[in-house]
Amino acid sequence: MWYRDDALTTIQRFLPPTAKVVEWGAAPNRRPAVGLVDLDGDDSAEIVGVYDFRGEHYLTVLKYYESDWYVADTVKGKGYNITSFGAAPIKVRSRNNLVVGWQVGAIWSDLSIYEWTEDGLKDLVEGNKYYSMIDVEDVEGAEGRDGVYELALWKHDTGDAYKVEVYRFRDNQFVLPEDVYAYYFRKVEDYYQRLLQKKDSTTYWYYLADAQIKTGKRQEALASIERALAFDYPYPSREVLMALKRNLCPYEPFKNQDGIDFTALTYVCSETERDVRLEEALKKEFQLPPGEKIRYFYNKIDLNNDGNPEVFVYLVGSYVCGTGGCSGAIFNQKNGEYQLLSRFSLVRNPVIISSTKTNGYRDIILYVAGGGIESFFARLKFDGKSYPMNPSVQSKVEPGTKVEGVAIAADDLAKSQGIVIP
Repeated sequence: MWYRDDALTTIQRFLPPTAKVVEWGAAPNRRPAVGLVDLDGDDSAEIVGVYDFRGEHYLTVLKYYESDWYVADTVKGKGYNITSFGAAPIKVRSRNNLVVGWQVGAIWSDLSIYEWTEDGLKDLVEGNKYYSMIDVEDVEGAEGRDGVYELALWKHDTGDAYKVEVYRFRDNQFVLPEDVYAYYFRKVEDYYQRLLQKKDSTTYWYYLADAQIKTGKRQEALASIERALAFDYPYPSREVLMALKRNLCPYEPFKNQDGIDFTALTYVCSETERDVRLEEALKKEFQLPPGEKIRYFYNKIDLNNDGNPEVFVYLVGSYVCGTGGCSGAIFNQKNGEYQLLSRFSLVRNPVIISSTKTNGYRDIILYVAGGGIESFFARLKFDGKSYPMNPSVQSKVEPGTKVEGVAIAADDLAKSQGIVIP
């Protein structure tokens, strides 16, 4: 929709006596709520405008016919002012809709999306849809942009925090288009990261985690949830954050046994993004035959604190598993290529990356069971070149040990499919 002075002059001819065109926008860029837009798809623009008459707001549409303009429809608005006024194809690609935010409070607006019909203007929003800020854009999805615009509503919570919801109009209702979350919520993620640079807030950490979940950054979201939980009064509550954490990684924690205390462990699920180069390295190292269905779970973790994380991979499938467990490997990544550091057999998840070190690398603790041996927790130590391959012949974690560190690949294998190697 665009503005022209002659459109303002024209619409003023049709206003009731004493009525005035509303101005909107932030000073010093306030402008009349008047524009030209093709609402009915006939390639001819209508004049649309909002005016105030006796304390009430009205939206009017003028059409051009036989060398002059006439009022095609007028509808009563909501609130005491407007905060947004524009047009975009919300319902179908070939037809514009009017997007109007009616101001109902100091930082609150009530949304209307108008469609032009044979009977005039129709509001697609049933009831009220309140927001504090709005984005109207054709959000990129997995297959690009489709020409139909989504609506992102930012609803004020506290301080500078907003709850963000993205909507798409489909089948005569507003739905939540999760296919565009990964793209739009990058903006939300950036917003909260900037806020956290200025102020450490459990509320901001919570909303950052929410954005990271929606962009698919599960590990980053878990870290943000941990930061939110570190406050004396976590937002929105410790129970909500813990439930969110469990949903992100539905792990089964180790039980204290054999006199070993596992309560200090942090559990982390595997990454969800496919890594083609890692798959090629796995095929080469394990000589994976074509046609075998093999899943892999991987985590990036810095084992020697050099700032360059190694990659631990846990493989699952009949070709790489036996009665005692499955296969695993650690790779270094150099110049974009993966180089094997260590390879393991008899691996069961989760895999504990201990805080203790040997020869500069963190110890690895694996639960050993099956194959007719008595179950125990084995400590694998780095020998200066690699880790031992077979945990069943390694030393046991001593009773009375409090294990501290992170348990990676903590996925519930009954619920998580991992990543299938094509």
